[in-house]
Amino acid sequence: MASLPTTPHPGARGPAPDESVTAPVTLPGGADAAGERDALIALCIDLADRLRTTAPGLRARLHRGLAEVGVVPLEPDGRPFDRARHDAVDREPTTDPARDRTVASTERPGYADRGRVLRRPEVVVHALEHPGDPA
Repeated sequence: MASLPTTPHPGARGPAPDESVTAPVTLPGGADAAGERDALIALCIDLADRLRTTAPGLRARLHRGLAEVGVVPLEPDGRPFDRARHDAVDREPTTDPARDRTVASTERPGYADRGRVLRRPEVVVHALEHPGDPA
């Protein structure tokens, strides 16, 4: 593990940061901090999925905590469906042409970590139903 130099910056208190250190932080046991962070985020996302219907308040608190470290849920309800960004899991009939091919609801939210998609949202997509179409 790298140690910080003990020479302070002019006018600063404490040790000066060593800007030449670029190696990942190694935790006891050989695990790296980034890998541990990813594992913790995956665990939190799994917990958020489980809390969706049973404890929405606790789930909201978990989402706030994840947002503090740059992880945000992706729930594109009402937005245009995009095959490159969303996984369609079902269709919802609509007679409103303005709603055709928009996301009706999010069945399973996706997540992004500082802009990097961790999981794509699974969504229900509005599909235009014409009069006389079979149900």
